[in-house]
Amino acid sequence: MKRTGFTGTTSPGSSGRERWFEQRRDFFMRQVFEDFFAIIRSFQELYQMYIGSTTPESSHGFNLQDRENNELRCRIWDRLTILVGTEVDKGPLWQLKDLCHRLWPDDEGAVSLEGTLIDWLVGLIFHEAMKLKENVYILGSYGPAALKRCNPATGERLGLQDFAQIMDVTELIRRVVVDVTAQMDQLAFLFGQTSYILRTMLPGLSENMLVVRLLTEQDKLVEELWGEGVVDVLADMFHGSPEQGFCAAGRSYLQGQWYDRARGMYKRALMIDENCQEAGLRIKELQGMADRNNEPADTG
Repeated sequence: MKRTGFTGTTSPGSSGRERWFEQRRDFFMRQVFEDFFAIIRSFQELYQMYIGSTTPESSHGFNLQDRENNELRCRIWDRLTILVGTEVDKGPLWQLKDLCHRLWPDDEGAVSLEGTLIDWLVGLIFHEAMKLKENVYILGSYGPAALKRCNPATGERLGLQDFAQIMDVTELIRRVVVDVTAQMDQLAFLFGQTSYILRTMLPGLSENMLVVRLLTEQDKLVEELWGEGVVDVLADMFHGSPEQGFCAAGRSYLQGQWYDRARGMYKRALMIDENCQEAGLRIKELQGMADRNNEPADTG
């Protein structure tokens, strides 16, 4: 999903835009989590591609003479291109960087330390991904090309020993490969740190129903990312009462007239606490609405 990039520039109408943005801050906060979930999953898939293109005997990862690895490099570069994008067509990582800087501008560092850290970490991820993209391009376009050139006099393929008469090609390529390895590891580290900080922010977002709903909708990814079930996460957010988190999500769905989803949230609350009064009452009300509208009885 493409969104217009955010900037920090001011204009005569900037105060109006700031009010518009602040009124929708809960939505944009949810967007940070939703985008990060998608981006980190994309990076995990990219990292698996990278691992698949390394060789056990090589301490620096890529085997330049392996044709299959050349294809993998192209796939990795394509993934990075989609993830980062360009100035005229910003990818999801670029958009997330801009959004984080809009949510937590430099002058609000004292107000939200966690937000400032997220803004900083996402910025680091973005710039590291840009450098990685360039190095993967160099390996894919120049490293293998150097090994494929032919001697114009004999038509024979030139080897590294031929180029060694002019410069140390092996060392040049090795340095780029070392950079790629370090950048992949750095990105994995930065994504881990960002994930950790986002998790620590959740108890302070218990009143943001859009974030709460997102967690219940992405419960499998939540467990994969943080090693906790959504029940445990909601327990942390709602003072040890995860059923209150599901009820909060149910109320939010009710307000939006998403009745089936509301019923599902209240049922999950009752699975945790069968004596939850709000959940029991709302399910009866929703079933009564269904009966009045001649909808099939909910037996689930």
